Amino acid sequence: MKHLFTKKFRTHFFAFTIALSMVGFIGCQQPTDESIESSTSTLKSAHITNSCMSVCLVAGQYMYVGTVNVGYLGEDLQVEFEITEPGIYLTETHVDVFTSLDDLSALKKISKGGAIPGKFTFKNSWSQSEMETHYTATIPADYLSSMTDGADCFYIAAHAALSNGETAWGGLCDESDKGVSLDIALQFPGKNWSTYFEFCNDYCEETLDFTYAWEDLNIDWNDGRGNDGDFNDLVIRSSVSKMYDQLDITLYAVARGAAYDHAFKIMVPKVGIVDGMSGGITGAANIIDSGDYYIITIFESTKAALPEEGIAPHQFAANTALADTTCTPIDTVEITIAIDDNFVFDPTKPYYPFITVHPGMLNEYDLNIYELAEAMTPGSGNTWIGQSGDEYPNGIIIPLDWKWPYERTNIKTAYTSFKSISEGFDPTWYTTTPATGTVFDIDCE
Repeated sequence: MKHLFTKKFRTHFFAFTIALSMVGFIGCQQPTDESIESSTSTLKSAHITNSCMSVCLVAGQYMYVGTVNVGYLGEDLQVEFEITEPGIYLTETHVDVFTSLDDLSALKKISKGGAIPGKFTFKNSWSQSEMETHYTATIPADYLSSMTDGADCFYIAAHAALSNGETAWGGLCDESDKGVSLDIALQFPGKNWSTYFEFCNDYCEETLDFTYAWEDLNIDWNDGRGNDGDFNDLVIRSSVSKMYDQLDITLYAVARGAAYDHAFKIMVPKVGIVDGMSGGITGAANIIDSGDYYIITIFESTKAALPEEGIAPHQFAANTALADTTCTPIDTVEITIAIDDNFVFDPTKPYYPFITVHPGMLNEYDLNIYELAEAMTPGSGNTWIGQSGDEYPNGIIIPLDWKWPYERTNIKTAYTSFKSISEGFDPTWYTTTPATGTVFDIDCE
């Protein structure tokens, strides 16, 4: 049985869009002390598409009947009841928000018997013949603010009366011998088994977008050859969504301008990761327990993920040629990591990416992202020396969907603000507009 699960409302780091087209279909209940009877046509509200959190809807303390889903539409909070058990329908719903049990007691919404759902502010009712299986209550921003005083975390009470005669509450549930149980949910004081749950605004945090790019040679020009400085030997894009109980990472292999093969990996601190080696990390090609960290292989072979396109004069490459007209091939891997409250999340570096060049060979070596490695341990960032004698990073991070230089086009030609480490590397170099005709300007979504 499910216990508590969530779904993140994903957005790009620099773009936030909301499905406003749904507004006309979602019932908005104004504060009232009376149950509202409505026609079937107005009650068939659309499912919310911006759910950030879901909890169990449990009837009779032990029967899992569906979920309570929570999200935002603009600044208004939406609480959706969704029945999944066949043959059971909603006959009443009651919803309220609060930050203190004392506040609810003062409003006479709690008694010695427990919570009094009939006194909750947002309510609706149906006849059994309407066979309503889901309903969305919209809590206006002004009411939410008045009840929570703008707090980032607050509580939600969600109650439903059902067609089978049972009453149901939303909250954290877990498996039990009888089915499921709300015993681990937050319990209202009093004699009944009424429950509530906590919701925090950061459950709806935006997705973060990053691009990682490498020069993959670990030799310098004074050794007879070296990197060409186009920083397209491997290009990986990433989007990250953190929820309170899981971290979702989507990684896209989008360009390979190298004759060498690589494995792309990420390193994540073990603290706060739940059952990392036994099902807590899903979607990975391989997982290694490395002391304080898990090393997670995403792409075992970038040559397999990004096969050569055969476009002259650089037949070995994928999505780096000036003559290319499409962004194919690409490869995508989705990783889910179960976490708890001990997991420390830094949105500027949600994990540590690196590549292994020549994976599986005797001469393999690892190359990290210079800025991230330096932030972790100064002096540990991988670098190379160019023909001019200047020192450059092997791997760079760009906090957006970045357009990389064409094959054999030096990054300083494309992005004139890019400086070597010797020249005083400026981490904001990517904010300059690339020179015309120097970057792979094809949509790779």
